[in-house]
Amino acid sequence: MLAKQYGLALRRVVVSIAAAGSLGALVVFAQQQPVPQGPPPSFRGGVDVVQLDVSVLDQQRRPVTGLQPSDFTVLEDGKPRPIVAFVPVALAEAAAPAAGQAAWVRDVAPDVTTNAVKPEGRLVVIMLDWSIRVDDQILARKIAAATVDQLGPGDLAAVVYSSGFANAGTPQNFTADRARLLDAINRPAATALHNPPRGPMHDPRNGNEVMIDDPEGFESGDCMCRVCAPEAITRIADAVRDVQGRRKIMIFIGTYFRSYESLLGTPSRPNVPGPPAALTGLVLPSTNWTTCAGRLRDAREKMLRATSLANLTIHTVDPVGIESPGNSPLGGSPIGIQERQHDLPVLADLTGGRTVMNTETPEAHLPALFGESQTYYLVAFAPADSSTNGKLHRVEVKVGRPGVSVRTRSGYVTGETGEGARKATIATEAAGVVGGVLPRTDVPLSISVAPFAVPGSPEKAAIAITLGVQPASSGRGGPVRVLSAAFDRNGRSVNSETKTLSITPRADAGGDRGYELLSRLPLKPGRYEVRVGIDGAGSPAASVYTYVDVPDFAEQPLSLSGAVLATVPGALAAPKDAFSDLFPLVPTTMRRFARTDRVSALVRVYQQADKPAQPVQVAGRITNTNDQTVANDAASLTADQFSGGRGADYRISLPLARLASGDYLFVIEATQGKYSARRGVRFTVE
Repeated sequence: MLAKQYGLALRRVVVSIAAAGSLGALVVFAQQQPVPQGPPPSFRGGVDVVQLDVSVLDQQRRPVTGLQPSDFTVLEDGKPRPIVAFVPVALAEAAAPAAGQAAWVRDVAPDVTTNAVKPEGRLVVIMLDWSIRVDDQILARKIAAATVDQLGPGDLAAVVYSSGFANAGTPQNFTADRARLLDAINRPAATALHNPPRGPMHDPRNGNEVMIDDPEGFESGDCMCRVCAPEAITRIADAVRDVQGRRKIMIFIGTYFRSYESLLGTPSRPNVPGPPAALTGLVLPSTNWTTCAGRLRDAREKMLRATSLANLTIHTVDPVGIESPGNSPLGGSPIGIQERQHDLPVLADLTGGRTVMNTETPEAHLPALFGESQTYYLVAFAPADSSTNGKLHRVEVKVGRPGVSVRTRSGYVTGETGEGARKATIATEAAGVVGGVLPRTDVPLSISVAPFAVPGSPEKAAIAITLGVQPASSGRGGPVRVLSAAFDRNGRSVNSETKTLSITPRADAGGDRGYELLSRLPLKPGRYEVRVGIDGAGSPAASVYTYVDVPDFAEQPLSLSGAVLATVPGALAAPKDAFSDLFPLVPTTMRRFARTDRVSALVRVYQQADKPAQPVQVAGRITNTNDQTVANDAASLTADQFSGGRGADYRISLPLARLASGDYLFVIEATQGKYSARRGVRFTVE
């Protein structure tokens, strides 16, 4: 990492992707992290160095490797600046499953997440556009899934939607969890409507009955004038702009991008009419041609500036397949087809990306798109002036090799967090610890989150948060401030808690100074991102992020709590009684064990609160990386066991002594009639 190799004070940027407001339109809010020098945190303006991630491609758009600092010239506002740090980055490719290897090795994410995020890699945004029709959804999801397949070991990806409607889709913030990304891609989402083939709302361009309704957005409440796409791209680019050391790419999946309209209020193409006469009384005055032209121009200019400053490369991938008059989103006329194929590539053309169109297998092009960012360079230079906040400085990078193209951001702004910045939905102090797209890694942290129904109130739920802390050897015991915050799918903070805990290292701990902090948050059923940060005990601030699905324990016919593991003797934890009313264990984030360790696992099985309890069968199975079952267990939970609180425990000791060294998946599955629920835990035996 550049900061570690050269001791550079690199600015961190706080990022979160969310959907804003009651319409659920995608937004990104960005704030600058505080300097961790005691409370209250302060926000630093300006930069000490400017770091650039630079891609150099040959004429076939393949990365050029083996370049040296002497090959690069950095110009700031047209004047050369000395390069103070230079690091070539070669990313590991997505690993194909080995022969005979179980699918879970790649597809099942650990239930314990750490903040050991690699400093280099890609930030990949998968944007599903408002223009995707139901006819295009299968291919669109194939493209998105193929993007997930290309993620390398250090890559993080997010799934976002450009539509402003709340039912546009379920966004997923940046994660390496393939299952969560694919789940977001495959969830139901609103699609572009077809224009009616007849009647007063019929568009005269509609010659194939599958034309997009209102492509110019004169009536669209969620995407007026169709500026939602460039506005969403702007917010994302602003937010990731100052994330250091990572290549940033967007895979834009859509069928139409409105790239141009005359400011004079006349159609941009001879075949594009104004609003149909029958709709004149329905079109708001604010959506006339001239107003849309101004909004489009402003949105495009802001988008171009934001993507340039962020060095965000957009690849456009069309889910229509081979376009014909019968399937064209703009009605099927030759002029309409020409217009669409002219406008859709604009995003890629403006940002140095590629456009994939007119192919039945667009997903097959994803390896080539990712290949462009497989190798790049981190280049840092000292700015001539870092004291003037808000000033835009132009940046240009030249490479002394013939026939190459250079991609990097076109400038930086001193002391600014981006035009798309929004105030965090939690306090500034909290946002400084848990607000970034990448967690703070000054202290190694691990986290597990397990949802449970609140005893005596099955309609209420709480998440048990176990935070593993491994402070530096110089760290001492003392008070530790812990912030826990949960965010909903719209990026809003729905609950948070700050507490101070005192930690006293055990005298017999030897070189192991690790400990675990226990906290909880009450949450309603739903999908959440959980972020936890610490500050204190002689260590700098740090944070770690994870995700949790909270079942509706009272309403679902059959559901499971999170799986918790405990060791005997247990790790140093505080407070030990934090979950005593939820379950009878002190959980641990440890998932690496010796064969002599004593480890027990617990999952609570719940049934619907207002229905008679039924017997439930529970099976526990441990499989190795070759997908061979190495241990089995079965239990029957009687109806009487569910009488108190509608929950019954399944508890088992892991047979570590019988297992060879290696990685394992422990799956707990409960079945009751036609209903089933399951949990999985990965662990390692040394």
